[in-house]
Amino acid sequence: GSAGGRGAGSAPGGGAGAAGAAALAGGGARLDDAYVLLPLYGVQGGAGEGALVNLEEVEDLLAFKREWITRELRASPDELSLIHVRGESMVPTLNPGDVILVERNRRETVSDGIYVIRMGEALLVKRLQFLPEGALLVTSDNPAYQAFRVSLREQGEDFSIIGRVVWAGRRF
Repeated sequence: GSAGGRGAGSAPGGGAGAAGAAALAGGGARLDDAYVLLPLYGVQGGAGEGALVNLEEVEDLLAFKREWITRELRASPDELSLIHVRGESMVPTLNPGDVILVERNRRETVSDGIYVIRMGEALLVKRLQFLPEGALLVTSDNPAYQAFRVSLREQGEDFSIIGRVVWAGRRF
C-alpha cells in the first residue's frame, strides 16, 4: 500500500520536515490524530566502524502517518526513532547518510533482519542471523567487511540489540 502523499523532505505519508541506546528511547510526539512526529537523533549508527553512543540530541522531528505506522510497519509510534547511517558496510542496502527508522522493544527479536546493535561504546547497523545454538551471525551487506559471531548470552554491558530497522529513506 501507498504511504500517502510525499512532499520534498517528507517521511512516508508525511508532512514536515543515528543515536545512543538511551536516545532511542523516545518517540511519538503528537502532530494531530492522523500524524505522529518521530525524533531524528543527531547520532549515527555505524555501518562500518561504528559510531559512539554518547550523543543523544534530537536533531529534528519527522512526521509519519499514524495509520501507515500501524498498518504497514505494525509498530507503535512510541517504539520508533530515526537515526542516520554512517559508513559503507551495509552498501548497497543502506548508504552513508540514509535515515533509518528503528523499532525498539521488537516483540519477535528472533527473526533475521537488519538491526541497530551496541558493541561497547559504538552503535552498529548490521544484518543479524539468529543461529540455533543461541548465537548471532553478524554480517554486512558489503562483502569487503567480514562477518563475526556473538553469543546471545553476552548481551549486557558490552553488547545489546537496540532495535530492528523497519524503514529507510535516502536523498538522491
